[in-house]
Amino acid sequence: MKQLSASLVFLVLVLLVAAGLTFLANSQNVRVSAGFACYVYSKPIFGRSMFKNVLIGPASTGLRWRLSAQSVSITPYTYSEKFDGNSAILAKDKLPLSSQAHIVWRLKPDEVSVKHFMEEFGGWETTGSPDEIAKQAYAQFIQEPFRTVTRTVVAKYTGLSVNESLPEISSAIEKNMKELLSKTPFEVMSVVMGNAAPPQQVIDAIATKVALNQMLEQKSIEELIAAKNIDIERKNGEAAGAKSAAEAVERAKAITAINAALTPAYIQYLGVENIRGADRVYVPLGGTSPQLVLPVK
Repeated sequence: MKQLSASLVFLVLVLLVAAGLTFLANSQNVRVSAGFACYVYSKPIFGRSMFKNVLIGPASTGLRWRLSAQSVSITPYTYSEKFDGNSAILAKDKLPLSSQAHIVWRLKPDEVSVKHFMEEFGGWETTGSPDEIAKQAYAQFIQEPFRTVTRTVVAKYTGLSVNESLPEISSAIEKNMKELLSKTPFEVMSVVMGNAAPPQQVIDAIATKVALNQMLEQKSIEELIAAKNIDIERKNGEAAGAKSAAEAVERAKAITAINAALTPAYIQYLGVENIRGADRVYVPLGGTSPQLVLPVK
């Protein structure tokens, strides 16, 4: 009887150890780090898998029977879309523009959104890394809407005014994308539109036009300076002529006054005055030679 009891106890111990080993082999403690979320589901030996809950990191489930999980990232991602060549953006005036647009987005960090993404947006990818899952989600649900919205918004502006309106354009694209994805598990955090450049031949034409305008402005300035110099010379000539005329008038007045004062008697008087003090004076007497007359001292 004692031998039977010992065997029974041993058997129970063996069964307990086996059960423990089986439990440990089929149990898992699902852990999730900060910046990630886990879609936790059961994996029964028989039957289909069933959703259990969503863990937002950092967290863990503790040791549970036949649990598994798919980790997804809830941190922001930045993706850029390039527009150039045949895919250049057409502005309102049909000018093709080369540019880049940048979007920052993420999977909404709440249990409902993570469950929605996993079950209805193809997130159930047990072999994919969180970054690869995010990349596939962007390519399937965000990339083309983002490119379309960007083209639509930029097309409202003329080509050469786009760079002056980049903040306004970025805000409009961000607003449209948020509205477009509002019923999805994705969240648009920001959009930045990069500088837009027209084709090189357009840039060259603009540079030529600017240079021509500068040359025309320079010519206009030179013409104004020349006209001003002519005006100054004309005024200087008029001033000089007026001065000469005034001097001529004064000279005429002086000559008139002198002529009025030079009477025959006055001239004779001046002649007599000139003789005074001379050593000798020659006066004509009607002959061929003048006669010497000694003046009276």
